[in-house]
Amino acid sequence: MKRIAFLSQKGGSGKTTLAVHMAVAATEAGESVVIVDTDPQKSATLWGEARSRDVPVVATAAAAELDQVLEAAERERMTLAIVDTAPHATPDATRIARAVDLVVIPVRPTAFDIAAAGSAVALVEAAGAHAVFVLSACPPRCPEITETRTVLAEYGLPIAPVEIIDRRAFARAVACGRAVTEFERDGKAAAEIRALWAWFEEQMK
Repeated sequence: MKRIAFLSQKGGSGKTTLAVHMAVAATEAGESVVIVDTDPQKSATLWGEARSRDVPVVATAAAAELDQVLEAAERERMTLAIVDTAPHATPDATRIARAVDLVVIPVRPTAFDIAAAGSAVALVEAAGAHAVFVLSACPPRCPEITETRTVLAEYGLPIAPVEIIDRRAFARAVACGRAVTEFERDGKAAAEIRALWAWFEEQMK
């Protein structure tokens, strides 16, 4: 079973949105997916409760219970676990980073998000984890995207080639327990999510 965690030291980075959308994209690609929601805000759990479908599975758990939940998921023959995390630095974040194959650090193209990226990088380096950056919630045709890529490149981590643009389709889909690949299958947001999932697959090989 492959394991991905979405981790950010700043709220509002879009990690839960990415987590649930990657879960649906992976499910549509043939994976058996469980989302493990360790964020006390339980946004992924609420999204799961709003769904009319049984997949992907959403499990709510404290970070301290993660190992047991992942072991249970493997016994259930799940092929992918996606872990959503709390948006602040805690000892739990290090534990989660060590438990997964890939840590995804979402970064919006803003000064505050860029400043917070350093602490996330320090955390994953201390954990010895494989990590990547994703530019999320990006304004359309925003010059700050290029600038953000330049700054993030200095950390030496891979940066996803696709940006996730801040589109209304994301909010509308999540509000009814869906993902953009279900809500507007042929839309631009759906294309971005599928491309991002394909890139994540390559990163985990």
